[in-house]
Amino acid sequence: MIRICNAATCDAEAEFTLTYDYAGQMAAIGPLAPDHAAGGYDLCAKHAASFTVPAGWTLVRHVESSGEF
Repeated sequence: MIRICNAATCDAEAEFTLTYDYAGQMAAIGPLAPDHAAGGYDLCAKHAASFTVPAGWTLVRHVESSGEF
């Protein structure tokens, strides 16, 4: 089953999963998780590439071995 990007008004196919660690002030974007997990957000390539975090937070981008993101 195809999963759709969670960004408002976007109907593109999700390719990445975004997760947060609020206590550690960190967000991570990686390959699409096999199953939709509570607390995770599915993103299309456009929204994953343009995602930013608040000042003071860390953003970790996990890339595939091909180096694509």
